[in-house]
Amino acid sequence: MGESKIIVPAIAKPAWTRVAGESLERLGVAPRALQNYLSYVAIVFLAYLIAGKLGQATTNIRSSNLGPVWPAYGVAVAAILLCGYRVWIGIAGAAFVVALLSPVPLMAAVGQAAGATVAALTGVFLLYRIARFDPSLSRLRDALALIVFGAMGSAIVSATVGVSVLYATHLHAYSGLGSAWLIYWLGDSTGVLLVTPLVLTFPRLLKISPRVRVAEFAVLLVVLTAICFTIFGNLLSSTEGDIFVFVVLPFVMWGAIRFGLSGAALATLVIATIATLGTALGHGPFAQSSPFVNAVLLDLYFAVLSASGMTLAAVIAEREQAERQREQLAREQAAMETRLQLSAIVRSSDERFHLAAQAGRMYAYEWDAATDMVTRSEGCLNILGLSSSEAQLTRQQFSAKVHPDDRALFVSADRDVTPENRTSKISYRVIRSDGSVVWVERNACAFFDEQGRLQRMVGMVADITERQRAEETLLEVNRTLEAQAALLQSSEDLLKIFVKNVPVGVAMFDRDMRYLEVSDRWCADYSVDSSQVLGRSHYELFPDIPPRWKEMHRRGLDGETLRADEDRWDREGGTAWLRWEIRPWRTPNGIVGGILIFAEQITHRKQMEEAISSMSKKLIESQEQERARIGRELHDDINQRLGLLAVQLEQLRADPSEVQSHVQELLKQATEISDDVQALSHQLDASKLEYLGALGGMRSWCKEFGERQGMQIDFQSSEANISVPREIGLCLFRVLQEALHNAAKYSGVRRIEVQLREDCGDIHLLVTDLGRGFDLETARQGRGLGLTSMQERVRLVNGILEIRSTPMGGTTVHVCVPLTSEPRSQAAAG
Repeated sequence: MGESKIIVPAIAKPAWTRVAGESLERLGVAPRALQNYLSYVAIVFLAYLIAGKLGQATTNIRSSNLGPVWPAYGVAVAAILLCGYRVWIGIAGAAFVVALLSPVPLMAAVGQAAGATVAALTGVFLLYRIARFDPSLSRLRDALALIVFGAMGSAIVSATVGVSVLYATHLHAYSGLGSAWLIYWLGDSTGVLLVTPLVLTFPRLLKISPRVRVAEFAVLLVVLTAICFTIFGNLLSSTEGDIFVFVVLPFVMWGAIRFGLSGAALATLVIATIATLGTALGHGPFAQSSPFVNAVLLDLYFAVLSASGMTLAAVIAEREQAERQREQLAREQAAMETRLQLSAIVRSSDERFHLAAQAGRMYAYEWDAATDMVTRSEGCLNILGLSSSEAQLTRQQFSAKVHPDDRALFVSADRDVTPENRTSKISYRVIRSDGSVVWVERNACAFFDEQGRLQRMVGMVADITERQRAEETLLEVNRTLEAQAALLQSSEDLLKIFVKNVPVGVAMFDRDMRYLEVSDRWCADYSVDSSQVLGRSHYELFPDIPPRWKEMHRRGLDGETLRADEDRWDREGGTAWLRWEIRPWRTPNGIVGGILIFAEQITHRKQMEEAISSMSKKLIESQEQERARIGRELHDDINQRLGLLAVQLEQLRADPSEVQSHVQELLKQATEISDDVQALSHQLDASKLEYLGALGGMRSWCKEFGERQGMQIDFQSSEANISVPREIGLCLFRVLQEALHNAAKYSGVRRIEVQLREDCGDIHLLVTDLGRGFDLETARQGRGLGLTSMQERVRLVNGILEIRSTPMGGTTVHVCVPLTSEPRSQAAAG
């Protein structure tokens, strides 16, 4: 990070401040960091000084500057844990001042300060180095480490150094060296157990919420304080005090369970404060013996309470953390299961899309407004009855094949699109070469330039001849029904005969919506038998009929004729799409006797339309990606090299004397550019297959590709000349191109094996590399169209595509195509 400096006029700074700041900057110390450091040292110094004076307040139970419970040592350990080793100077200074004011000789004060500082540093070092201590104290191991290393272990150092210094300066505490060392050790250990956990976890007390928990915590402290004054005050006899001394333990457990380690630490500190004060005043169970015994018992009592509360709170915190981790793991597992389910749904949707595309007859097209050229996929040959040479008809040429009655609609449809309304959907008739008429429906999307001029249109064309015939049949049935209804109003029986035999889905109901007659098509569409439905209520047979349809039935019984070209019915078994019409029928007296419902299932057509929309989107994305790739190659490589060649030619024109020496180099560069342009055209055009055949064309392309990529393409063929139909050869050629491009881009190897052989009437193409490989499931779920393109091409020639690959295990693409079978019609071509 860059260092920022604030320039202040010289008169705003004292001279010593300016000189000190410049010196610090030369030493690489930022003044702001120094200010923070000095603030930390001052806070630690003040906290240790206050805690030390509080520890010295109980003079009645102290001996020669020694006594039970030294909270200042707990402050020292907590300060180093929070602020780091760098605050040792604040601890040492405060310890020296506290010891000097006790009072003790100067050398004794220096020794005690050094012992306390070194002991605190040693304890923190052991916590971090051996126990991998976490100051949050959320694990049982952290609580035990604080007890063993932070309190009892480090206090050995302070007690040993402190007692040695006192005795060296002729200060004798209690009844001997051993007693003094024990009190010193217990006092420092108890100080850590009582103060350090509270300091480390005190911020948690400030976050207690809601108000009910705050009130509960207040009740805990008030009741605990009252009990402590009762036990350690002058309210009970000595015998009773001894009995009730551990009555406070449940309150420590209460704080640990409900408020964690901070609650247990504060409760223990309250007990220790009141017990120490009571003992110093000569009250309570710990004021009955000698000062040494009272001090030892008091320290042991505090250690038991603190260790119990600390370990209990740590165990509870560790268990809660484990529960949270299990819950998090459960949520992650649930999320993973959800993702797997979504992935399965996506794959299932893709399979349904392919099934719909196979069932529907459609082809893709693109019209270039500048050249009027229309590029169509091979599916147009079967739908429109065109020859291979007619697949590239211009829009104007193709309009001659449009039915004269629909030609004006066909011509004007492209004029109606605008940058705001880019989509177009029309239906028209095409006259095939054999004279038959086919109905098609075109869904297209227009693309405009920055000036709003139409550039091209891309879309899908579907064969809807069967649908139109069904609509014409239904219209004819309606006309026939209208004519028959006029003649059959006097005879309900004849109307039933008509309904029974009409070749569409028709049902006849009375005014109570009971079945009077149904057609065979109705029974087939709804999987019912006429003998089971006659006389039954329509609503009983189909209880999930939408309420809006019941309203339509009521209006039909009132004499209205209603119809809907598309309507949705969400049933338990799935969503159904219907085209329906409701007509009233009348008795010979002219009264409405019931209604006739004409219904046609159009669910399949809706699925086809959704498939067409999805296929159009994929087609547009594929074309845009290919255009972007070609544009990058032309701009980033060929265009740059042509520019360089032009610069060199300009230099030669300025200095003709250099022409002879540079003409060979310029000729070489021009030849390389020509070869690269030719290679790019070969990638887009499979013309080599026309005059070299499938075997020769693929062998030649592999050689060119290997030279361009600096790779070794080992092309092998078991036959000298394999005769392959053009459709199959083109399919194998495109699959080979895609496989080699992928291997060159992702495999990381410089050698690829290509094998083309004929076996039992099948032709096999294998492309193998020993590179990085990939995960097939991940590749299929990706957004790329390479695998999909290869699968569709192979499927259209009745072939099988097998891809074997594992991460770091290489990749093999195997295509097997029968030479004797006819290629499939491109019913599902993108």
